[in-house]
Amino acid sequence: MGARESPRPEDGMAERRKLLLCSLIALAGLAIQSASLAETLAGSPDSALTGEEIYARVLANRFDAFTQESSLASGDEAGRVQETRMRMQFMDFRDAEDQPRRGVLSKTLVHYTHPFDLRHAGYLVIQNHARENDQFVYLPARRQTVRVNLRGEALFGTDFSFEDVIPRELEDATYVRLPDESIAGAPTYVVEAHPVAHYDSEYSKFVFYVDTGSFVPLRTRYWDESGVEVKEMRTEREHIERFEDVYIPTKLTMRHLLHESFTTLQITQLVPNPALPESAFEMRRLEAH
Repeated sequence: MGARESPRPEDGMAERRKLLLCSLIALAGLAIQSASLAETLAGSPDSALTGEEIYARVLANRFDAFTQESSLASGDEAGRVQETRMRMQFMDFRDAEDQPRRGVLSKTLVHYTHPFDLRHAGYLVIQNHARENDQFVYLPARRQTVRVNLRGEALFGTDFSFEDVIPRELEDATYVRLPDESIAGAPTYVVEAHPVAHYDSEYSKFVFYVDTGSFVPLRTRYWDESGVEVKEMRTEREHIERFEDVYIPTKLTMRHLLHESFTTLQITQLVPNPALPESAFEMRRLEAH
C-alpha cells in the first residue's frame, strides 16, 4: 500500500481563495440587495400624482392576505407600562377585476393572546362596499358573539383603536394632496383625507406623510369630530422592511396627545399571502380557541 500523499501548500491556498471568493460573492449580493432597498426608499417625489393616487399606492403596498402577531407596549407620563399581544389575519375579498365579492371588500379577524384574562377574546370586521361595515366581538367569559359598533373602541389598554390597525379601503375617504414635506430628512407626500359617511369613522380628518420611495406613511395625524388633533402615529425608515415586494413598517408608535400616553406596536411575526380559505373568516372561527 503506497504512502499517503501529503497535501501541497498550493492546494490549501487554492481552497482559501475559493472560500474567499464565495464570501465576496455573498457580500456583494447583500450589498446589491441593500443598495436596491436604499435606492427604493430614496425615491424622488412625483408632482403629477393626486392625493387619491398617492393613497391608492399606499393601499396597494399590502398583501392580498396575511397573518400577523404583534406586541403592544403602552405607557404614560407616570412610567406605567403594560403589554398586550394579539394575532391578526386579513384577506382581500375582491375579485380579479378588483370588484367586491358579494359586496365584501375585505375581512379581518383579531384574537387577543395576552394578557391571560383576555385570551381568546376576538373581533371580526367585514369591510363592505359603499355601506357600513359589519363588526362582531366574541367574549369567552360569556361564550357568545354579538354584533357591535367598534367606533372609537380601543385595543385593550392601548392608544390604538380598531380603526387604526385594520387595513383601510380607498373608498373610505376623499383625498387632497398638500405641499410635500420632509420627515427626518426623508421626502414625503402629504395627503389630507376626510372619511365618508358610510365609513362611520371616529375621526374627522387624517393627514398622512407618505415616504416617496416605499409609500409607507412615516407620520399620520388624527383629528376628532370636534376638529381637535388627538393622535399622532410615527415610524422610522429603519423600521421599514421589505417582504417580497411589499414594504411593511414593523414598529409604530401611537401617541395620544390629550391623554399624554403612548403605545408602541411591534410586529413579531408576519406570514405574507398564506393560503387562507374564505372559511377562515366564518363566525365559528371567531369563537374557536
